Amino acid sequence: MPSASGKVRIGIIGVGGFANTHMEQFSKLDNVEVVAAVRRNPEALAEFQEKWDIPNGFTDHHEMLKMDDLDAVDIITPTGSHKELVLDAIAAGKHVLCDKPLALTAADSKEMLDAAEKAGVIHSTNFNQRGNTMMGRMKRYLDNDFVGRIYHANLWWGMSHQYDARPETLTWRFRSENGGGSMYELIHVFDMLRFINGEVKRVVASFDTTNPHRPTADNPEGVDVDVPDVSGILCEWENGGMAVVHTSFASRGTDPDGKTSPRVEISGEKGRITTDGRHGMLGVTGPNDPVASLDPGPEYPQPYKLFADAIIAGDQSIIETSFYDGMKAAEIVDAAYKSVKESRWIDL
Repeated sequence: MPSASGKVRIGIIGVGGFANTHMEQFSKLDNVEVVAAVRRNPEALAEFQEKWDIPNGFTDHHEMLKMDDLDAVDIITPTGSHKELVLDAIAAGKHVLCDKPLALTAADSKEMLDAAEKAGVIHSTNFNQRGNTMMGRMKRYLDNDFVGRIYHANLWWGMSHQYDARPETLTWRFRSENGGGSMYELIHVFDMLRFINGEVKRVVASFDTTNPHRPTADNPEGVDVDVPDVSGILCEWENGGMAVVHTSFASRGTDPDGKTSPRVEISGEKGRITTDGRHGMLGVTGPNDPVASLDPGPEYPQPYKLFADAIIAGDQSIIETSFYDGMKAAEIVDAAYKSVKESRWIDL
């Protein structure tokens, strides 16, 4: 149960760079208190605690999970560690928010989902790009029949991890045991695919590894890359219509604000809607007129807020992106890998 003050007491496992983004979100919420943090490096842990005024620090997550005054954990570590950490947290009776990708395979994701449901804990996959990009706001237009029946969509997410452009990139992004590569690391696009038009019926895919040996910040001599850094996937929805999805770690250039955002374009019987950079939308419905700027509407809710609200209410249905959604996105990725291996369409 939350504390007497009504706040959800959260501990963070993995306080590296991405944890600052999570803390920025938690700091906006009046029903959350981050009470603990875990990192194996004690010096870096102490710096993070001081920056965010977190009272309890641990170098071993098992010790943090023993805390009685801890309601939930937020897991922000490389993907290869997610399954163990999630199952340990569930066994300790803690609610769990886990960063994407949920696990290295859909089968592992299902094991995590089954454990969470059996234990009755609130569970959420951190597909935060529904709110960080225009996707959530675009979905409101789709739900209001702006484009009508969807015919086709294009989803592209590319960013550079070439050594000269991103010398700070670490080895784990390019090793399969850590869930690296553009397919799993940019799995947000497969959550978006389901978000747009429901479940995917079948896929056919093509991968490439543009730099099979790549220098990284922690291995300047280079590492052998065993994951794709470029992909193209043709997907058919069960509801009808198709989508082309691209992911890339080898695409240069950013948005004017220095970030790299997905490009999403959706066409249907009544209209078309498309992203306009990171913070805008263009669209047209009805007549065949030029696309024009659309009112994006209010901010779309983030998983951090929904997670806290669901714990306080004791209601899993408040969560938009549960472990189930993490598993379903992983199923698409796994099918794409199988498609490349067998050079054929794969039914889901």
